[in-house]
Amino acid sequence: MRLIARLPNKDQVGFLVDSLRNAGFDRKDMIISDLGKAEKQRRDDPEEVADELAFVKTEREGLWETGAYADGIKGLEPGKRGIIVAVKTPKHESDRVRAIMEQSGAAEIIQD
Repeated sequence: MRLIARLPNKDQVGFLVDSLRNAGFDRKDMIISDLGKAEKQRRDDPEEVADELAFVKTEREGLWETGAYADGIKGLEPGKRGIIVAVKTPKHESDRVRAIMEQSGAAEIIQD
C-alpha cells in the first residue's frame, strides 16, 4: 500500500521525513517529488533532461517518455503546487502514517 501526502513547503517535508524515520520507516520506502519542478520537466526534451532526472519506469511509459511522478497518482488534483511524499507502508500501519502526515501539515493525502 502507498500513502501520498502533498505538503506546501520544504520545512514540512523535512518534518514529515524525520517523523516517519523516527516511527521506523526507512528513507528508501519514500519518494519525494517537487510538483513545481515536475511541471518544468514535463515540458523539457527527454534528451535534455536524461542526465538530470531519475527515471521511474511505469507500465504506461515508453523508453523515452518523460513524465512527472505525480502524473501516475490517481486522485491528485492537477495544477496544485507543493511537494509530494509517497510512502510505501503495510496496510496495518496506514492509520499511523496518515496521522503523521496530518500532523506534518499535509494539505492532501491520497491512498492507493
